[in-house]
This record gives sequence, structure tokens and C-alpha cells, in this order.
Amino acid sequence: MEEQGDEVTEDLKWLARGPLRSVTRYSGYLVKGYRFHTKYREESLRTQNSGVVVTVEGENYASSRDRRPVHGVNNYYGKLNDIIELNYSGQIRVVLYKCDWVDINRGCKIENGVTLVNFSHTTHTGSNLADDPFVMASQVDKVFYVTDPKQKGWEVVRHVKVRDMFDLGGVDYQVDPHSNDYTSNLLDLHRTGEDGEDGIDITPDMEHEVDFEENDDD
Repeated sequence: MEEQGDEVTEDLKWLARGPLRSVTRYSGYLVKGYRFHTKYREESLRTQNSGVVVTVEGENYASSRDRRPVHGVNNYYGKLNDIIELNYSGQIRVVLYKCDWVDINRGCKIENGVTLVNFSHTTHTGSNLADDPFVMASQVDKVFYVTDPKQKGWEVVRHVKVRDMFDLGGVDYQVDPHSNDYTSNLLDLHRTGEDGEDGIDITPDMEHEVDFEENDDD
């Protein structure tokens, strides 16, 4: 590239060398004003913060036989399994989310304007070489999943808006526009832990929460 007169930035040089062999793993991460936890960490918590969505805009086809693409937006819904940080020689750090992704063709539907997902139908599970369950942390937004009592296996999607006031079906949720953190006043649900956790309280009978921990894996 340099021989052709194109400038090669320092960042590109570091990326070309590849990441270190060791990575850092986290059970929770704060990005874009959202707090995320892995679903395994949630097993010991009363809150739900593992729901993710990636919004992709582009050309869509109704079927494999369709020759006329339609410009539109697709939402890909998932649950956060793992958080890893790649280190490029200490110069660049990239955080990736590994998620369970719903198959939008079989596990996603809209009824009466409400989006429902079913995690019995997933994609990019790792069973195929081309599967890629990872996404950059900066690419995701946050959602909550609420169990549909009438349809077994299906969950209602509730999108989260940062720096806004909105209704989550009995949840009055507000974000301080001058802070990266936020608080929630849960009307019909329990307030989360005293350590500043946030999210929907999905197991109100639990009595304790676990402090945030970071684990380094070689």
C-alpha cells in the first residue's frame, strides 16, 4: 500500500500483527450507556441484562427465488454468552460479545405490532465452520425479553432507549443524560440491588446479588 502512495496508519499496522494469544474475559460490560451481563452471571442475579439486538440496514429478499430485493431494516436478537477483550500488543483493544442468536426466519415473528422471539430456533451456533456468533460490543443495543404466558417458548421483545423516558409495561425508566450510568424506578417489579445494578428484576424471590467480578483467562 505504501508503494502505491497510500498511507498506512499506525492502527492498521497494529491490527495487521494480530492480537495477543491471551484474552480478557468479563461477566459484565458497560457500553453506549447500556449495562450488559452474560446470561451465566444472571443465574446468581435478580436482573436481566443479557438481551442484545443488532440492527442491520440493507437489501432484503422475500425468498431464495426472489429477484427483486427490497431495502429495509432487520433486527437480529440474541442473548449474551461471553464477553472477551482482544489486545493488539497493548495499542488497540477490541471487545467482542459472543451470543446466542435467534434465527429470524423461524424464531422471530410480529403479532399485533409486538415482536416475539423463540430461542429454540437459533443460528450461528458453531456447528458449521462459517458460523460466527461474535459481534463487536459497540454494534449492539439492549433489549429485555419478557416470557409470553400464552405461547410456550416465545418471549416478547422490549427495546431499551438510552437517554430517554419510556414505558416497559409498568417500568418507569430514566437515564441521566450527563452520566454513563442510569437508574430505574420499577413500579410493578422490584428495584435491583444496592450496588447500582439495573435491569428488569426477573427473580424477585432471590435475596442476594453477586458483586461484579473480572476474570482473566490465559
